[in-house]
Amino acid sequence: MFTDHPEWLVAARWLFLIGCTILGFWNTIRAVIEELVAQTLILYVPVLVVLVLIAVIGVSWRDVDELPIYDRQTDVIVGMVVLILALAMKYLVNPRYARAYLTTHIDLLALWLFVFGAAIMLFGLRPVTRYRWVWLLFLLVFPPPVRAAVLLLGGTSLAAGFILVLMAVAATAIAVGHTWRRKLVAALLAGAIGLVALFTLSALDAPRNVVIPYPALIAAFATSVYMLFDYRRRGGRKWSPPVAGQIRPPKVAFVGRPGLVVLLVAILLALNPTPPVGSNYQSNRYPQLDIGEPLVVPAGWRQESFGVYGWVSRLYGPGAVLIRQVMLQTRGNRAYDKFARPRRVVVDSVDSRRPLVLDVYQDIFRYDLSDERSSMPVEVDLSNGVRGRLWSVVDDERYLTYTVLSWRWNNGSRTQQIMLWAVDNHEPEAYFPEPRITILANMNSLLTILLRGNSVLLDTDPQLKDRDLLVGLAGGLIRAQLGAAEGPAR
Repeated sequence: MFTDHPEWLVAARWLFLIGCTILGFWNTIRAVIEELVAQTLILYVPVLVVLVLIAVIGVSWRDVDELPIYDRQTDVIVGMVVLILALAMKYLVNPRYARAYLTTHIDLLALWLFVFGAAIMLFGLRPVTRYRWVWLLFLLVFPPPVRAAVLLLGGTSLAAGFILVLMAVAATAIAVGHTWRRKLVAALLAGAIGLVALFTLSALDAPRNVVIPYPALIAAFATSVYMLFDYRRRGGRKWSPPVAGQIRPPKVAFVGRPGLVVLLVAILLALNPTPPVGSNYQSNRYPQLDIGEPLVVPAGWRQESFGVYGWVSRLYGPGAVLIRQVMLQTRGNRAYDKFARPRRVVVDSVDSRRPLVLDVYQDIFRYDLSDERSSMPVEVDLSNGVRGRLWSVVDDERYLTYTVLSWRWNNGSRTQQIMLWAVDNHEPEAYFPEPRITILANMNSLLTILLRGNSVLLDTDPQLKDRDLLVGLAGGLIRAQLGAAEGPAR
């Protein structure tokens, strides 16, 4: 049957590859869908998949002469190595980044490796490498480089849309360009169409889920269609859709055991869970919260200084702001300082309309903590039904240990995270981490975890020296913000 209809054989292998990918990464796909609902930057992933399909179709339409040199043994060896790397990424590397799962998504890199290795096993190494530029484009499914680029450009929807337009430019050039001149023309045309669509939608104040994906898709589809019609109008015949009955059979005539290996690897990948999507924080709803304004200082404390950092909107979206309030006890207590000196605590509050982005860009993106060691958080009960998380941060360079307490709550429209910092140096000039965006430092930390494991940045013997101080202040802050409220809204 497949001998007379090679297109059925090609389709069957593609369906098998797609099915094994869905099987092996069902939990990754579910996590991506949950992030799509939350409108995080992961929105670019399905757009990239469409752009990659456009590039694949364009390359497959080219009439090329391949050398009749095929080594099935090489196909299997290379494919097995790549599939083993995919298993290692999901089983060994992804758990290392569990606390930064939404930021890194190592499992998406494992997905890329699996698709690449499975394609080699099913279609052969030489046909697969014909699509080398497509594979390079598809590698952008790994989020950290895309996140870094968007943040460097301002973190706005316009910046994300611009990065996707660049992807569309690359996909279009790969799809339609069998000469360097056509690649350049396609790239310029796609770039122009994409930018016009992007700025038009932005000027019309279109929603985020329209501004980011649509300009890239419009640019890629419009340019590809135009270049095809222009090529056919000029009499070109070496780049066109295949004619029915003239589809060439795969160079690998029979798959057999390599196909079973692909299926087995997919099953093993499916059995490995991914870290849960969503916050580890409890987030009660209190409609009376005045989020985005300085916190009301509780009794027994006074505000020593105050600062506002607007750059966090690059991370957490329009309207987000980080407010730093340095609070000082009005009267010292020997329980917290042996000389009964008033203790100083830094109170940082940050908010977002999209709660999940607070987990995508965690506190390490707001402070330079790339060389510090942190302990695992512990749950603590605070006040009025609020639960927080407490951990330590050790700065080995300055010989300082911080105790950090954080909680989240919302007013129905915005979610706020509050972090209290206390340091074991009780002098007035004691250093506290300054809020600042730390993209490159965080990338260095991620590389350190990859090479040396996450234990190198883990404080395994936490000294929560100021637990009582922070829990007491947190309770006062909570009651001061809520007034006479007894608990969360139902």
